[in-house]
Amino acid sequence: MSRLSPVLLLSCLLPAVALASFPIEIEINAEGLNISATSDDVSNVATVTVSNNGDTTAECEGTFVSGPERPFPRRTILEPGESTVLTQPFERAITLVRVTLNCKPK
Repeated sequence: MSRLSPVLLLSCLLPAVALASFPIEIEINAEGLNISATSDDVSNVATVTVSNNGDTTAECEGTFVSGPERPFPRRTILEPGESTVLTQPFERAITLVRVTLNCKPK
């Protein structure tokens, strides 16, 4: 019986960890570019996949904000037809992440 209690405890905690998810809101300021973005989360890491669907090279900066933590800017240059993933890990428990994505022609 003593061997089962740690296993039972772990099995009770795993579903809570696996289901820990938070919403990610994305605001896109594309200055006439054809930019799209999707979001996802893995544990305490927010991810945003940015795609340049236009025919102009784009310089993009994504700023991740979550509560009292300082904003985290991530920068990338996207060629036409290219996609990339911007990520940000957080120290604290997350309830909501806001991402502002500013892109301009290069």
